[in-house]
Amino acid sequence: MTVLIFTGGQAPDTEIAAPFFRNYKVDYIIAADSGLDTYEKYLEAGLVSKAPDYLVGDFDSVSDRRLLEKYKCERDVYSHDKDFTDSELALMKARKVAGLEGKVVLCGGNGGRPDHFMALYDSFSRDYRADVWLCGEQVVWFCGFGSSMEISQVNFEDRISVSRISSEYENTNLACNGFEWNQLFEKGMPSLSNRISREYFEKGKPISLKAEKGSFLIYVPFTAKVSLISLSQHR
Repeated sequence: MTVLIFTGGQAPDTEIAAPFFRNYKVDYIIAADSGLDTYEKYLEAGLVSKAPDYLVGDFDSVSDRRLLEKYKCERDVYSHDKDFTDSELALMKARKVAGLEGKVVLCGGNGGRPDHFMALYDSFSRDYRADVWLCGEQVVWFCGFGSSMEISQVNFEDRISVSRISSEYENTNLACNGFEWNQLFEKGMPSLSNRISREYFEKGKPISLKAEKGSFLIYVPFTAKVSLISLSQHR
């Protein structure tokens, strides 16, 4: 089960996002506030083909409130004065639908207010976190403690970065093979704008990662393919 959330804020251009949607099938769609506008753009571009299954938020930012009547699906409309952001409410709903074994993909939320962006980054430390975040020109993948993944279809000039989740800044370890620089920094950003090694690129070998201690976010271009080889028991 893959649940896709369209939320407000900057979302990837449909041309940039197209490679991701060619690789992954969407089973359930949630639109949060002006994420409904983003959904419309992706629908028009042919990246999604089904109607939203659920609408959530205060809808104070949607371009045309008549869109709320266009889709006859389940919805929760909230007051503007609330504890959680529309994105957080959508993530909570998505995790309930997907369950622990399903995948939650968040599209949007980049740019605009930095406090909202940081709240989404911090959400990867929550139980309702997304597994994948489509933002700007990169895809952000959650690599939880005990999980392994491989990154393939990478060009030599592609840049890949690694960060820790907000609740685990210390005592973490991500085992890497195939980067130009496999030794990650122990503090701060573990790796910024890394790249595949010349050897792995020429042999067509995937970059391999394993979160041996702590959890991480992996930032890759949309053209890369990420395969989860094994999953943590603490998802």
